Amino acid sequence: MQELIATGCFHCALPDGHRALSALRAARNAGALAVDAGDFFTGSAFHAYSAGRVEERLLAGLYDAIVPGNHDLPHLMQLRHPEAFPPVVCANVAPPRAFAGRWTGGLVLHGASLRVGIVGYLGEQAYAAIPPAERAGFTYRAATAALIAAEADALRSAGAEVVVGVSHSGFLADVADQEAGWPVTMVVASHCHSPWTHWTQGDRHVVKPVALGDGLLRLDLSAEGPVGVRHDGLAAGVPTQPLPGMDAELEAFAAWGGRPAGRLGVPLPRREDVARLLAARALVETGADAFVLNTYTLRSGLPSEVTRAALWSCAPFDSDLAVLDGTHAVPALAVRARELGEDLTVAPEPVSDEPGRIATTAYLAERLGLTARRPVRPCTLHGVLTACLESL
Repeated sequence: MQELIATGCFHCALPDGHRALSALRAARNAGALAVDAGDFFTGSAFHAYSAGRVEERLLAGLYDAIVPGNHDLPHLMQLRHPEAFPPVVCANVAPPRAFAGRWTGGLVLHGASLRVGIVGYLGEQAYAAIPPAERAGFTYRAATAALIAAEADALRSAGAEVVVGVSHSGFLADVADQEAGWPVTMVVASHCHSPWTHWTQGDRHVVKPVALGDGLLRLDLSAEGPVGVRHDGLAAGVPTQPLPGMDAELEAFAAWGGRPAGRLGVPLPRREDVARLLAARALVETGADAFVLNTYTLRSGLPSEVTRAALWSCAPFDSDLAVLDGTHAVPALAVRARELGEDLTVAPEPVSDEPGRIATTAYLAERLGLTARRPVRPCTLHGVLTACLESL
């Protein structure tokens, strides 16, 4: 039996995810294999501090392979030590020639007791969510059953005794593939931060690691398939091993993140509260008739005394603001956004049914497939949020 450990949507969740990575190191030193299912980079205050430097070192030291997520491509193109970085495994995406690391569609990992084939792939929706500038030079093709079957067969011919799919497509998308007879019966799913963690039907499985470093997905594999699936919540007693150099990094991050950023008159405990404040201020900054914000771009609320770490924890992804070309009705935009899995916060309230000049984030404009331009006074999401704070 061979243990395979997977993480996904880790989003550089440090310091909270430090214990999970320490447990991963202990398991790997005991003979486990480790893969990441995408979005290890970005999405946290720690990433704003690290800019990918620490994340690259952690992936190089802890993982046997990674599958790219929609937030990873810029950092994969800027590897500081590509020779030490684990192989990037993705069968349906090809990198530009300038990529300096190792990229392959499938990979055989030689475990202590089993040869495990890994075939990685990136879903169409996840790829489309990557800003065009970040995917420039990459080549995408659909992750069809025929493509994945061919890659899995090649891995078996190369000696893999069991093949696992690692998908950055979303849990429900992977379940739909399995129900349609997907050629790989065990799939590790990532991309959507959903409550589902394990779907099974007969010998078919879709399993999702807990996001944001809250635990580890542990698979016990035999040549016949999975023997056990465990979501390790890292209760007291789970073996861990210190991560070299991390104590100093966490101490430096605490000093960086503790720097005051400003003050709010009252705390805003939920991200929806921050979204309403942000949309109202962005409406003024852009001079539009309405501002629509993708609420999920925010991760948390804000305390009354806002530090740099609190600011980036609330809004880990910055974006330019943009004014949509032409006029649009907000209710119609909301329908399109919901179809894409987005949720909107709108200013002003109540929402008008009449078409008008709409401003939003450049990210959401691209997701909606609408052309846009910069406002007269260019600004960013972070710039507007910072402007909402009173000086200390």
